[in-house]
Amino acid sequence: MSEQQTDPFSRFHDLSAAETQDFARRAHAETAARFTADAAFAALKNDIAAQLRDERQIPFCEEHRARMYHFHQTAEFPKGVYRVCSAAAYRAGMPDWEILFSVAAFDEILGADVYLEGVSHNEEQPLRVLISLSENGGDAAYTLEFDLQQKRIVENGFHFPPGKNHISWRDENSVWVCPAWDERQLTASGYPREVWLLERGQAFSDGLPVFRVPENWMMANAWRYLDGLGSPVDLIEAAEGFFTKDYYQILPGGGTAKLNLPRDCDIVGYTAGQLLVQLRSAWRRANQSHPAGALVAAKLNKGTVGEAVVLFEPAPSQAVESVETTKHFIALSLLDNVAGRLKAWKWTGKNWAEQTLPELPQGALEIADQPWGGDILYLAADGFTTPLTLFALDLHANELSVLRRQPDQFDAAGIGIRQLWAESADGERIPYYHVGRHASPDTPALVYAYGGFGVAELPHYLGSIGRHWLAQGNAFVLANIRGGGEFKHWHEAAQGKHKHRSADDLLAVVRDLAARGLSSAPRIAVQGGSNGGLIAASAFVREPQSIGALVCEVPLTDMLGYTALSAGASWTDEYGDPADPAMRPHLAALSPYHNLSDGLPYPPALITTSLSDDRVHPAHALKFYARLRQLSPQSWLYCADGGGHTGNATQDDTAAELACVLRFLEHTVGRKNGR
Repeated sequence: MSEQQTDPFSRFHDLSAAETQDFARRAHAETAARFTADAAFAALKNDIAAQLRDERQIPFCEEHRARMYHFHQTAEFPKGVYRVCSAAAYRAGMPDWEILFSVAAFDEILGADVYLEGVSHNEEQPLRVLISLSENGGDAAYTLEFDLQQKRIVENGFHFPPGKNHISWRDENSVWVCPAWDERQLTASGYPREVWLLERGQAFSDGLPVFRVPENWMMANAWRYLDGLGSPVDLIEAAEGFFTKDYYQILPGGGTAKLNLPRDCDIVGYTAGQLLVQLRSAWRRANQSHPAGALVAAKLNKGTVGEAVVLFEPAPSQAVESVETTKHFIALSLLDNVAGRLKAWKWTGKNWAEQTLPELPQGALEIADQPWGGDILYLAADGFTTPLTLFALDLHANELSVLRRQPDQFDAAGIGIRQLWAESADGERIPYYHVGRHASPDTPALVYAYGGFGVAELPHYLGSIGRHWLAQGNAFVLANIRGGGEFKHWHEAAQGKHKHRSADDLLAVVRDLAARGLSSAPRIAVQGGSNGGLIAASAFVREPQSIGALVCEVPLTDMLGYTALSAGASWTDEYGDPADPAMRPHLAALSPYHNLSDGLPYPPALITTSLSDDRVHPAHALKFYARLRQLSPQSWLYCADGGGHTGNATQDDTAAELACVLRFLEHTVGRKNGR
């Protein structure tokens, strides 16, 4: 189809902000009238919100100096409060919560509608924090220094204007500042390009400029690692692209030394004078070679990377998920055939000795927190039908204890879980989980996929989906498609010119469900968000006859213009650059917006976005919706004013959007739709 002859957003740059908002709000009003205007929606939304607010939910905390800090939202405080209790009371199950600040109080102070993006404690003085407050839930945020003991903003403290800034503690009286509140400070991706050191009491203009990346690179970032004994190292990440970067050590006096590391590796920790490095490709040195995917410990001395040893090399069915350091240990969370495992090593003074750990729960396993200066890990474990359990693992004593168990949100009796495999277009076997009771071709199935940036999708407690989808006899499917990080080679297999494989894999899973008689095309909905929205929409436009409905959340859809939209220029490592003549045909074939065609019977679609999304520009969703609505009257737009890209909003807002999605599914692939 010809882009020039179609929708009002084909030339969205020519539209005013008012015209864009008017179009989006009218379309959203139509969606609300169709799916959210009855008592059934209100009951559903209220029940989801009640589950989110249930005080029996596990309060996941950060521990500092035997105090547990937690962000908590309620009906009384819809934007949330930051609160604290003693570690002893928390472990006893009787937390004595004390409110430290309410997020809503900052609206008047800043003259903006702000939401909590994060709280960064100074490890050595944890009562001093940097609060990040995002405008309308977007990525751009204010930074304020706050005294938790006095419960007030620090006068003449470290305060910075809104932007996609990176601000991090160096010590109690200085911070690393990567500013992004002025266009002159930004890369083409809209991220910081400079690193400054700012001492307490200094105006920003009097700070020390330390580093700068070229404008056409992605970003610069700086931070301090403190090992368990308090030994510091200051580092800079100079990222040319999402997966292409150089690392520097900041030396005394503000000089920098480039570290001799592979450009596609990630530094994931520092302890015992050694950097922990996760490799993507093999690292070959003069007298050493370390395999792709490995976790490596490398000695660091004044900007020089010395001897390195491999701690862990994943098998083809494995992948490194996350790494944490404690006072004496390194802990690694890994995936093994899309299930969680944990490994740990202790520094003996001469080498790293692998530890024998207590038996851990099966299924998804996540390191939830690691209090600085000790050897405790907090681990969260759950499964599709198994609610979260929070464990404390004392690596020093080698003891595992249960801290909290979350209550059931739905009746899981009779709900089965199977890991199945589909064959993709190139013959690769793609794993997926099917969750549901006895299935048939008439069983509605919701297929969720992400498949990008090396991010793994793991079994997780389904909560509201279980309560309001599985409990009705429907099925949920988690597709572990390529582009994710489920296996050692999984991400690279669907990058750049091979990105289409993510959509190939999703379609393979959809077809396999039908071939096994677990569902059928009219009953299958595909769902994805952000990169997953791109993949779901690409599969939808390529093979609409295999799909019954699409839920496409905050997606990329214009892959020929994405680099000019918001942070799009930062993703060329993942997708390729449309300005590259060799890549443009691949991106054109992937791009959902450019592959919509007249005359095809597209199934129903719900596209979601937020006008405050400053990461994936809402134009992606608006353009796709506008064109699709011309071709199919069963197309709908859910467009919130706030929430940004990550849904940083109130629990009522979150519940309303999920309830709308569930009502859409009920009306389209659900048994009540009459098909």
